[in-house]
Amino acid sequence: MTILDFNLETVGQAGQVPKFIYFNTNDTIAEVTTAGYLNKFVEQGNQLNETDMAVVVTRTTPNSRAAQVAILEVSFSGGNWSFVPTGSPGSVVLPTIASHIATYTNTTGTLSEDAATAINGGNIQAGLSGTAGYLASFPATAARGSLRLVGAVSVGNTVTQITNASQAAARVYTIPDGGQSASSFLLTDSGTTQTIATGNLALSAGSFTASGAITSTAGNITSGSSGDAGTFISFPATAANGTLIVAAANAGGAFNTTVSNGTMGQSSVISIPDPGAATANFLLDTGAGNIIAKQQFVGINDVLTFGTGTWTTTRVAQGNYVSRHTAGDETSIIAIDITPAIVAAASKGFRLDSFDYIYSIATLAMDAHSATLDRIAYANNVAVSVTSVPITATLATATQANPYLTNCTVTTPAFDVTADSKYVLEITANNAATTDYDFYGIMLRFSQTVA
Repeated sequence: MTILDFNLETVGQAGQVPKFIYFNTNDTIAEVTTAGYLNKFVEQGNQLNETDMAVVVTRTTPNSRAAQVAILEVSFSGGNWSFVPTGSPGSVVLPTIASHIATYTNTTGTLSEDAATAINGGNIQAGLSGTAGYLASFPATAARGSLRLVGAVSVGNTVTQITNASQAAARVYTIPDGGQSASSFLLTDSGTTQTIATGNLALSAGSFTASGAITSTAGNITSGSSGDAGTFISFPATAANGTLIVAAANAGGAFNTTVSNGTMGQSSVISIPDPGAATANFLLDTGAGNIIAKQQFVGINDVLTFGTGTWTTTRVAQGNYVSRHTAGDETSIIAIDITPAIVAAASKGFRLDSFDYIYSIATLAMDAHSATLDRIAYANNVAVSVTSVPITATLATATQANPYLTNCTVTTPAFDVTADSKYVLEITANNAATTDYDFYGIMLRFSQTVA
C-alpha cells in the first residue's frame, strides 16, 4: 500500500457531515477497495469517520502514471477500515472489468457485473445482421472447453428456431460425443436423407419405430445383444394378416448362423410354403439337416441269382416266405442288386450306412458264411469298374431255432455320386451236407438327401 499524500482537513468543512477527504495513491482501484486497506493508515494515528467521503486518485495499473479518480465511502466493518464504493442511486460498483456486462444490483440503479444470474425481460441477441455473434457457456472447471450456440449462413434470410415440447418433468439432455470434428443431429421429420456415416446406432431399451425405410449404408443393423433377445418383424400390407418374424434361438455355443444368397441369374421371390404344422424345419442342400434316414426291404424276388444248388420259394407260415436251399454240401453265392438314387453332386442322393441280413440255419451248422459289397460302374466302351466297399459283416454259421438278423455296417459310408453306378451285395453261403438254409431278405439302412 502506497498513499502518496492525503488531506483530512479541508478549509470550511469543520463539523460538516459528510466531510470530504482526499487521497493520492499509486494503487489501483481494485487494491484501494480491498478490505482493511486503511488499517495501517489509522494505526499511524490518522483520524477517520464512517461518515467521511473520499476523493481518491488511483492508478489504472500498479505504479503507473495513468490515473483515475473515484469517490468512495470510508467504512469500518469487522475490525477493518476500508474504502467502499458509494451506494447512492445510479452508482457503479467498482472496480469494473472491460467487456463484462453490467447488471443492476438493486432497485436504485446501482450497477455491477458478473452477477450470478443476468436477466433480460425480452430477447437477447448475439451479433447482428452481417456481424457474427454466438452465445457461449463455460463449465465450472477451467480449461475444459465451452458450449456455443452459433448461427451459420443460410441460403436465404431465414430464422432457425430451437424450442422444446411440453415437458412432464425437469429434464437434462446430453449431446453425445459424435467422434468426429463435425456431426449432425437426427431429426424426427426431415425433407432429406439423414445418415450416420460412421459408428453405430444402439437402442438399449424400448423399441425403434420408423414410418419409412431404414437403411444402413455402411454397417449392420442389429436387434438385441448377447444375453438380450431381439427380433426383426415385418408386417404385410393388409391389416390383421400376421407377420414375418426373424428370431434367433440358442445355438448351444457362440455360433453365428448366416442366411445369405448364392449367385443369382435373375431377381427372385422365394416363398416359405405352409408346412401345415405349428413347427417345421427347412430342408437344406448340404449338412446333416437335409439327410433323411430310410429303410428299404429287398426280398426274395429282388435277388439277381441264388447261385449253386436248388432254391425253392417256400411258405413258412402265413405271410412268411423264404427262398430255401435244398440241403446239399455246396457253396452258393446270393447276389442282390442295390440300385441307388444317383445325384451327381457332393453329399447328395443315396448313402448306404448299413444293412440287416435276415436268414436261418437249421439241422447242421454251415461250413462258412460271409458277405461282400461292391460298387459297379459302367461307361461307354470301357471295362466294367468293380470297386470293393469295405464292410463289417460277421455272419453266423451255427444253427438256431429262429431266424438270424445280423447287422452289417459300411466302414466309411459315402454318398454315391458316380454316374451309371450301383451296388451289388454278395452273400456266400457254404452249406454242409444236411444244412437247411433259408434266405429271408436284406433290410437296407441308408441316408438320402432331398436335393
